[in-house]
Amino acid sequence: MGTTSGVAPDKNAMYDTATSPVWQLAVYEPVHKGWEFTNVAGADLLDHVAGKARLGPADEVLELCSGAGAVARYLNSRYGCAVTGVEINEFQLGHARGRGGDRLRFLHGDAQTWQPDRAYDVALAVDSLSLLADPLAALRTARQAVRPGGLVAIADTVAGPELVSRVRDRVWELDGLRPLPGRSATVSMLHAAGLDDVHLVDLTDVAVECFERIALALRDRFRELSAVTTSAELADWNRSTAFYLQNFRSRQLTYWRGTARRPEPRGSVK
Repeated sequence: MGTTSGVAPDKNAMYDTATSPVWQLAVYEPVHKGWEFTNVAGADLLDHVAGKARLGPADEVLELCSGAGAVARYLNSRYGCAVTGVEINEFQLGHARGRGGDRLRFLHGDAQTWQPDRAYDVALAVDSLSLLADPLAALRTARQAVRPGGLVAIADTVAGPELVSRVRDRVWELDGLRPLPGRSATVSMLHAAGLDDVHLVDLTDVAVECFERIALALRDRFRELSAVTTSAELADWNRSTAFYLQNFRSRQLTYWRGTARRPEPRGSVK
């Protein structure tokens, strides 16, 4: 959910703009009620995960690829749980740390290689596995991090059944995304990470609604947006939004929510 101007920038640094007023006006306010979520599914996804895990003040949550910290802050403020975010982008990490918060901590690390320093009740990766060269490695990190029986939750863009190379290449150019493989291959990847009790739910309609709201905001808030950015950047936003809207509607791209668990040791009593 981002844009480029001219030559595609570094795929990590391109998300530094997610703290800008443009994101506030075009995404955070119209889509997420002011929360600075750079993901598609927002609070509804997090509430679902919290309900499934029965999150409360006694719980420890790990977020891989935590960005500027909005997901961590939401879970912490709404459910009282302690949250650790792991992020490789120094700019976003600094933003997250600058916002602070009780029982929140943000660590520098690569989700594909980071080693957990404690056991967590829940690990999640929201719209981030598709940004990684090796999403399976990150899922293995999540599996290692949670206690036996602990929940691993993901949400991400997944290749549609007939995704063509032109669309795949454009997603990479725009946002550095590598859509996860189709549904069955994504399930297999979760199993390969050592997880069981896998459930995937198609939320493509949520992605369509998200980009419809962004498109409306870009149109209806044109004057406000023009005051905080350039005409070239606004044109990029409109092209990017139209691209995603078209390809989620046609299901070249799909969007899924997934949960899985680290298996309990054999013979353990639940």
